[in-house]
Amino acid sequence: MKRISSFQFPVSTFTSRRVAQMARDSALLLAVFCLLTPVSSFSQGSAGPVLGGTNYSSLTSAFSDPSVSWGATGLTLNYSAGTVWQNGSGQAINANTVTLTTNEGTCTQAGVQAGQCNVIYWTSSAGSSLSNSTSYSTAAAPGNRILYYCSTNSSGNITNCAPTELDINGATPTTYGDAAFFVQPSNCFMVPTTTSFSTGPALVRVGANQLVYSGTTNTTSGTIALTCDITFGGRTTSGLGFQVTGVSLYYGVQTTALSSIAAATVATVTLPSAGGSASGSTSSAGGTYSVTPTTLQTATTTSGNCYNEQIAFGTPFTYTNNTKVSFDQVFTTAGSTATTLQVCGLKVYGNWIQ
Repeated sequence: MKRISSFQFPVSTFTSRRVAQMARDSALLLAVFCLLTPVSSFSQGSAGPVLGGTNYSSLTSAFSDPSVSWGATGLTLNYSAGTVWQNGSGQAINANTVTLTTNEGTCTQAGVQAGQCNVIYWTSSAGSSLSNSTSYSTAAAPGNRILYYCSTNSSGNITNCAPTELDINGATPTTYGDAAFFVQPSNCFMVPTTTSFSTGPALVRVGANQLVYSGTTNTTSGTIALTCDITFGGRTTSGLGFQVTGVSLYYGVQTTALSSIAAATVATVTLPSAGGSASGSTSSAGGTYSVTPTTLQTATTTSGNCYNEQIAFGTPFTYTNNTKVSFDQVFTTAGSTATTLQVCGLKVYGNWIQ
C-alpha cells in the first residue's frame, strides 16, 4: 500500500475535494453579486420599495414622537421636541412640560375608560404643545393623537409612562371618528295635544323610493309631540363601542308653517336585568346641546323634502347594557288651516371605540 504524506493526495481524493471547494466558492460569489447589484438591475416594478430611493425617506417619522421623562417626585412630565404624525401630516412639537393629575394609577383599558389614567395627547388647537386629560373621550376626539398613558400615585408622583404603540395591557382602544347609522322614520310616533290628526300619523310613500312618517292636523292650533327610538348598537363594556356625539332630525312641514319648535331632548331608558323588578326609568343624556341652525326652520316644504336639525352633544356617551335611547321634540301648529308634519328619519353619529 502506498503511503500518503501530509503533502500528497491521491488524484481521486484531490479532484473531489477541489470540486466541492469550487462549488462553495461559486455560491459565495453569487451571494455577493446579488448584494452588490442595484435592485433596479433586476427590473423591480416602480410600485415596490427601491433600496436607497425616496420610498423610505419618511421612515423616521414612525419614530419621531416626542420622548418623555420625569423626576423622582412631582407631577411634572417633560417631553422632548419631536414630530406628531396624523393622517399623513406632521406637526412639529417643541420641548416643554405638562402637569399630570395625582392618584391616577390604573392605565389598563378599563382604567383609561373610567378616567383613572393620565392620557397625554396632541390636538390641533394646542399647536406645538402636548396636553393631558384623564377623560379618554376628550383625548380621543376625532383629529387628536394619543401618545402616552401615564400613571401617578396618591403621593403626587409620576410612577410610569407607556407609549401607546406598545399597547400596555390592552390600554389603547382604537377610535374611528366617522361612525353613523340612519334611524328609519318608522321608529317614530306623534301625539297631538289640543289639535288632533285628520290623517295619520302613518308611514307614507310620497314618491318613488321615498318613505316618510306623516301626520296632518285639523284647523285647530295645538302641539305635536314627536318621539323616536334611536337606540344604537354597541358593546356592553362601558366606554367601548358606539360613542354617540350627536343626532340629526330630518323633518318637513306642508300646508301651513309651524308656529314654533321646542328644544329637543335625548334620554336613556333603563330596563331591568333578567329576573329584576320591572323598571323603565328615563334620564337625560348628552349634556349641553349645540343646535344647528340656532333658529329652527318652520316654513313649509315640498312633500318629501326635509330640513336637517343637527344636535351636537356636549357630553358624548356610549351604549349601556339594558338601555334604550329616545329622541323627543314638540312642534306647535299655527291653526286656522291644517298642518302636515313629516319625518324623513334621523341620523345618529359619533365615534366607534374598540
